[in-house]
Amino acid sequence: MRHAKAVRPHEADSDKARGLTNRGRRDAAAAGAAMEDAGLRPQAALVSSSERTRETASYALQGYRVAPQFEDALYHAGPESVWDAFSAEEAESVVVIGHNPGLGELVSMLVSQAHDGSKLARDFSGHFPTAAFAAFEIRGSLLEAAGPRLISAWKPVKKGDD
Repeated sequence: MRHAKAVRPHEADSDKARGLTNRGRRDAAAAGAAMEDAGLRPQAALVSSSERTRETASYALQGYRVAPQFEDALYHAGPESVWDAFSAEEAESVVVIGHNPGLGELVSMLVSQAHDGSKLARDFSGHFPTAAFAAFEIRGSLLEAAGPRLISAWKPVKKGDD
């Protein structure tokens, strides 16, 4: 899952301190509801240490009994680092809340490896908007994943920048 819509850079003391906008809070909560509706049940949550990802986790994961693990290594991590954090986790079902471009690039790689030509898969290949999530069933390593399968995905309907 990508963090929800954050305030503009000049509205915070640093990039890491950027919190969510009102729209971001609504979208994060809606993403959590969409995950629940899809039957996703994360047993672990790996969350970048930035304020916007922490806040996204608090809204998106409020319906789950999972304590977020805040990871400095996920702050603007590349796809390989996101994969490494995910694959080191022992839980069977893991949600990672992070940043583009790394998270979006990893989703695109997995969609490509899944050989899924559906509209859903095409919508998430190459573009991963704020508050979006993509859920995969994965077996194997990043470069040798045994047929990752896109099982669910969601993105908010853009209604404005408030």
